[in-house]
Amino acid sequence: MEIRAAELTADHLGRRIRLDYTNDDDTFAIARLVMIRHKQVGKSADTETETRLDVELMGNHRITVRFNRLGVVELL
Repeated sequence: MEIRAAELTADHLGRRIRLDYTNDDDTFAIARLVMIRHKQVGKSADTETETRLDVELMGNHRITVRFNRLGVVELL
C-alpha cells in the first residue's frame, strides 16, 4: 500500500517499507520504520511539510531519508 510520507503516524512505527531511490532505475531498499518527524518548512506563503524518516536497513544500519509533501512510501 502506498501512502504519502506526510500522512505517516506513530501507528506506522516498526512497519517495513520499500524506498525507491530514483525513478530512473529499479534501485530500492526494504527497511523498518524507526522514527518519523514532520516539520513545516518555508515562508508562510510557501509552507510545506517535510517528513524525515529514520529507517533501519539490514544489518542494523540506520539512515535518515527526507520527503517533501509529495513523497510517497510503500508500506509492506
